[in-house]
Amino acid sequence: MRKKAQKIPALLGGNGFAYSDSIKAETIALSLEKQFSLKDLSHRETENEVKKSTENFSTLPLTNNQIDNLKCIQPSEVIKVIKNLNIKKTCGLDCINNKMLKNLPCTMIFEFTEIINNIFKFNYFPKAWKTAVVVPILKTRKDPTQPENYWPISLLSTLSKLTENFILDKLNEHLAENKILCPEQFGFRKSLTTTHQLLRIVEYIASGFEKGECTGAVFLDVQKAFDRVWIQGLIHKLIRYKTPPHLLQLLKSYLEERKFAVKIGNSISEAKIMRAGIPQGGKILPVLYSLYVNDIPKTHKTLLGMYADDTAILAKNKNHKYTAAALNQHLAKLDDWFLKWKIALNVNKTEAVYFAKGRKKYKPIVKIKNQTITWSQQAKYLGVILDEKLTWKNHITTIKTKFRAASRKLFPLIARDS
Repeated sequence: MRKKAQKIPALLGGNGFAYSDSIKAETIALSLEKQFSLKDLSHRETENEVKKSTENFSTLPLTNNQIDNLKCIQPSEVIKVIKNLNIKKTCGLDCINNKMLKNLPCTMIFEFTEIINNIFKFNYFPKAWKTAVVVPILKTRKDPTQPENYWPISLLSTLSKLTENFILDKLNEHLAENKILCPEQFGFRKSLTTTHQLLRIVEYIASGFEKGECTGAVFLDVQKAFDRVWIQGLIHKLIRYKTPPHLLQLLKSYLEERKFAVKIGNSISEAKIMRAGIPQGGKILPVLYSLYVNDIPKTHKTLLGMYADDTAILAKNKNHKYTAAALNQHLAKLDDWFLKWKIALNVNKTEAVYFAKGRKKYKPIVKIKNQTITWSQQAKYLGVILDEKLTWKNHITTIKTKFRAASRKLFPLIARDS
């Protein structure tokens, strides 16, 4: 059974309540426009470094050899991608859906293949594909009258996402050949899942239990991670990772001058400029974010665990003072790094758990941004509740509760005598 789309109630904007769909769409668009910006974050030294780096790159011409060496995309490759498209996916602003692509005649596939090859040849991503339609979805247990309480679900052009498959292939090829991605990052990587990262963290804690050590773990909460990526900072890092010039120029074209428009009912707001953030729903999004946070500071006294923007820092020792020192040293480095790269941390939602088998006389004091992080008895990381003794009781109870709630919904569909 499909859920009916929830109607958005009157929204409280700058000029009072918005009642019509068109004004609601504009109200949420204005709220998101502030969200997709970094005016509240500044680091002059890094900004100057990034500006110099990106300006120098922009003045470098591509050689004919670099262009001639590009491997052309074949129609058979495009057909293969089209065959795997999900016809239930919603279309973007151009109203071209995946079902239409699956029914394209061969002549049109040849034409589209030529367009993709020209995109690579001229390092230019079409402007028409750079506007996302945003559908607002209310966050759980939030006030529906506040425009900032809605998730921005971006719908991109299907032609854009189809082309991104080939850009992603070339980017992944470069990353794999040069072994660029840090091994601590498990997000959206081949053969790695949330289970692998969780197992790595649990084994670290459990091995400490066997040696009589306690483990301090801090689970960081990054504010609107994908929506507030510093675009010029990301381009600077792509330059630093020696991304092939033709591919970098294309990624630069893909990232810059993007827009969005909010859709509510049949009404669409005016298109707004995204001054920060990478397009959610895009095929390249996970890899681009992984590259943006790839140079995150590490220390030899702590364990770093990452799955996209879900980040955990762990340290263990028999002496709580050494655990605190290791965590605080790493958190201080992270604090500087977050400021440098305009990443906002939500300290109030950042959790910490002190894992120990026996009774704990002391819990170390850990701080970030000059705020003490409160120790909790449990924390949820990558969908699993980790309690301080690793008993799994609370996680199992939560799963059972969810199962009962889901099974009760099925009761009306099941005959009593079955």
